[in-house]
Amino acid sequence: MSDDPPGPSRHRPAHLLVAGATGALRPAVLAATARGDTVTALARTAGPLGELEHRTGGRARPLPRDYEAPGLPEALAGAARESPFTGALLYCPLATPATVRALTAAVEPGRPVVLLLTSAHAAPDGEVGGGAVGARGDGAALAWTPARLPAAARPVPGCRLLVLGWRTEPEGPRWHTPEEISEAALRVLDADPARDAVLGRVRPWSSRPR
Repeated sequence: MSDDPPGPSRHRPAHLLVAGATGALRPAVLAATARGDTVTALARTAGPLGELEHRTGGRARPLPRDYEAPGLPEALAGAARESPFTGALLYCPLATPATVRALTAAVEPGRPVVLLLTSAHAAPDGEVGGGAVGARGDGAALAWTPARLPAAARPVPGCRLLVLGWRTEPEGPRWHTPEEISEAALRVLDADPARDAVLGRVRPWSSRPR
């Protein structure tokens, strides 16, 4: 792992908002609830959310909805009415900046919010990458960091960024598993002091999985 996510701190949020709770961050929901946290799990489909609720003994509270549908701020306010959100893990690569801001705004001010970004955000200039920017040239900056990202990559000041790269194995490069992604996301969430991180590597760009 290049730019390893920082180690855990003494603080652990009591009520997490997790967007992407039935996909890449499902293991994070299980790990957070196992350590005693409550999780509001946001995803589009009710079935997998219900399974999470059952498996965690109710510590994972389902919030089945499309985050781009109208009424998101109201739904989040309702979920946090009895217990405010004290942290968030957000994996929503197709969300608009306005939606990410709404998700972040639901968390108490000053509390940690981790926004997971796909490797496309680290693409060198001129490469296909969904509007991503990064170091110029494929061979440049093997130690690429999120500091190279434009200000727009951080929709809310203070939001922590975790850029998802890839892992190099003897048999070839591969993308990270949900377990690896979730472990890194929780480490960034718990870190004190706060900092951004990259999971795996994003250079050389030509070595990324196809």
